[in-house]
Amino acid sequence: LQGFLERLRTFCVLDPACGSGNFLYLALRTLKDIEHQVMLEVETLGLQRGFPTVGPEAVLGIEINPYAAELARLTVWIGEIQWMLGHGYSLNDQPILKPLNAIECRDALLDGDQEAVWPVADAIVGNPPFLGDKKQLAELGDDYVDTLRQIYAGRVPGGADLVCYWFEKARAQMEVGQAQRAGLVATNSIRGGQNRKVLERIQKTSTIFHPWSDEPWINEGAAVRVSLVGFGNPLL
Repeated sequence: LQGFLERLRTFCVLDPACGSGNFLYLALRTLKDIEHQVMLEVETLGLQRGFPTVGPEAVLGIEINPYAAELARLTVWIGEIQWMLGHGYSLNDQPILKPLNAIECRDALLDGDQEAVWPVADAIVGNPPFLGDKKQLAELGDDYVDTLRQIYAGRVPGGADLVCYWFEKARAQMEVGQAQRAGLVATNSIRGGQNRKVLERIQKTSTIFHPWSDEPWINEGAAVRVSLVGFGNPLL
């Protein structure tokens, strides 16, 4: 029991394109729900029920937009407070909201002219930005795109959707033992062309264990079709 609770307490979920924090909120709530279920089962076995230890520190985020990053921090804290109050726990209101530095405001792909570093996490989730090859130069600028493609050359093919860089970085995190599994949203075009090569690279070092190839999705108010891909080691 104590070993499992400790594993839950130290479990970390990273969203490296967290936006306003929706995925982080759901991840935190799910971890807290699991811990709560364990506590209920503990009581039925005649053991003493403890106080919840899973908190906002269980979720990590990277977001390039300062406003969205601050909103994500607020989302996570409100989610924590709502869950605790909803399950009958009192809160220390001095202060209610504390700094949440685990959600960083920065670029998730580049750090100047070098590859950006992601924090270690057990799981990586998220809905990274969809931006096709032809739109990247217009949206991101020639210098940024040139640097991006140079740094990720040999890993992400030229012409791939921007979302593919998040897939490759998640794969690379697993390859060096800094993550165990990932679940990411992509455009359904990730199944073909240059994009597919990123999935083939994932298959060489891990396992795509939970794919949805073509699902409806609402992105910024527009209805689109996406692929949902879970990969890594499914046995851990």
